[in-house]
Amino acid sequence: MGWRRWGLPLTVLAGIGVLAVAGRLLDVAEDRPPAARLTAPVQSLTVATAPPPRIPTLLQRPLRLPGLRRDGSCPGTPAAAPLLAGSSAVAAVTLGDGPAYPVLFLSVDGGLDPISAVYWDAPKPLGGMAIVRGRRLGGRQDPIHFQDDNGEVDVVAVLDPALARRTGSRGHWWRTALRAGVGCYGLQIDGPRFSKVLVVEFRASADVLVPGERARG
Repeated sequence: MGWRRWGLPLTVLAGIGVLAVAGRLLDVAEDRPPAARLTAPVQSLTVATAPPPRIPTLLQRPLRLPGLRRDGSCPGTPAAAPLLAGSSAVAAVTLGDGPAYPVLFLSVDGGLDPISAVYWDAPKPLGGMAIVRGRRLGGRQDPIHFQDDNGEVDVVAVLDPALARRTGSRGHWWRTALRAGVGCYGLQIDGPRFSKVLVVEFRASADVLVPGERARG
C-alpha cells in the first residue's frame, strides 16, 4: 500500500525531470551558433564576344590571278563610268560584271588610289558568304590588305550577309579600306556559286576625291 501512495508523486517528479532535461537540451541547441551553410562556389560570368566569321572551306579556293602582259603592262579590268560625274565632289568607278562589284574612288589624276575606301556592292543576294583576296602581279607578289571599320587588318575581306548593310529590298553592301601599294594587283572574289577575277592598277596620288571634299588645284 505504501508504494502505491508514493507512486503518483514519483511519477510526476520523474516527468518533471524529463521535461527539464529536454528543455535544457533545447536551450543548448538554441545557444549553439548556426552551422555554416554549404554554398556552391560563385562562378564568374564572362561576356562572350562574337568571333570572326568562319570562312567555309568551299570558299578557300586557290588564287587564279593572271600575270602581266608581255610588255609588262597591267591587264586591267575595264571600269564602268564614274558613278558621280560633272561637278560632283565624288568620282568612283565599279569593276567587273558582278555579282559583287567593288566601288573604288578615283584620285585627281584619274587613277585608282591604293589606300582609299572600297565599297562592295551586291544588288542581289550572293547565296551566302563571299571572300575577297588579292596580290600584286609580276615580280613582287605582295598581298592586298583590307581594314574593316573596327581597325582590324587582314589579307581576306569577308562579305558576310549577316554583317552587311542593306541596299533596297534585296541588295547588300560592305565597306573596307584598301592597304596596297602602287602597281598592278589582281583581286579574286569567291562566293558559294561564283568566282570572279578582277585586275586593278593603283597609282600614287596624295589627292583623292572623297565624299565631302573637292579636288585641290
